[in-house]
Amino acid sequence: MKTVVITGGNKGLGLAQTALFLEHGFRVVVVARSRGELESLNSGHLDYLAHDLADWSQTSWLGDIASRFGRIDGLVNNAGVHLKKPIWDVAPDELETVLDINVKAMFAICGAYVTLQRDAGGAIANISSMGGLMALQSAAAYVTAKTAVIGLTRSVAVDAAPHGFRCNAVCPGFIETDMTRAVLAKDPARRDKIEGRIPSHTFGTPRNVAQAVHFLISDAAEYINGVALPVDDGYSIGF
Repeated sequence: MKTVVITGGNKGLGLAQTALFLEHGFRVVVVARSRGELESLNSGHLDYLAHDLADWSQTSWLGDIASRFGRIDGLVNNAGVHLKKPIWDVAPDELETVLDINVKAMFAICGAYVTLQRDAGGAIANISSMGGLMALQSAAAYVTAKTAVIGLTRSVAVDAAPHGFRCNAVCPGFIETDMTRAVLAKDPARRDKIEGRIPSHTFGTPRNVAQAVHFLISDAAEYINGVALPVDDGYSIGF
């Protein structure tokens, strides 16, 4: 049985990824601060490890997982935080939090994974955003972080390929989640504007993102390396 580690796989987009990998017969180890909604998934192949990724310099937990289950076939760096503020309103501690979790933790985990399995290889999927491909209004810290994720992905892809690794990024667009619905319910005109730009005029689903992640981790993507794959129905390519 193949093993995949998913950070932040306890809720939202991460929960959909956890569910899909379980459907495809993977053992899934979710790393997060809490169990979140994992109890909604009934599987004997689901494991949970409590860790706060804000402590980004601590990566020994990855070795603990490998010691328990053997080779880690896939790593999904999904955990992240958002900040809805223009650049002039972002406080130093807020910027630090966004970069710590969205960039520094991912950087450290990628490095630890390659070091751990340098002779065995593996596949990495980093969750970026359409904010890594284009500017989003009043989200300067988030856009900065998610753009860095794409640069990190390309660097890992180049450096680690000789050791049997692939590293790709997924860039979700507007996805229908409880948080998205709650935010846009207060601003229906903005939702209409967003839907008008999406070619199909519909938001994506968490499963749409999970399917892209699963594909990039799977052997079906064995010759795909260093890409930033938009999952946005064409929103980021323009009008």
